[in-house]
Amino acid sequence: MFKGLGNLGNIASMVGALQQLPEQMQELNERMKSESVSASSGCGTVKVSMNGVGRVEDVKIEGDLVGPDLEQAIQDATNAAGAAAKQLYAEAIRKMVSDMDLNLPGIDNVLTSLTGGS
Repeated sequence: MFKGLGNLGNIASMVGALQQLPEQMQELNERMKSESVSASSGCGTVKVSMNGVGRVEDVKIEGDLVGPDLEQAIQDATNAAGAAAKQLYAEAIRKMVSDMDLNLPGIDNVLTSLTGGS
């Protein structure tokens, strides 16, 4: 009688999981605040550390760069740390979605877009 409905039973479990999603996202955000990523400029003069939600936690500058060279090193390190923080966050979301057994069409595309990937 219900042959054409396929995996309708899975819809109920998916709806239940989706109802938990806001709480899970809040927990994930809190956890990401305690995660840390670091990146250095290409020359190694500047090191930037960020938490998992992209807040700069620490900047270390070593060496004798000044002016535009120092500015470029700071930009490079900050951009690299920001990219690492985005990647960490996207991986945590992928794991959370997988752990919740949610099949969210397009989630990989959204996360790839979030991290600036192609």
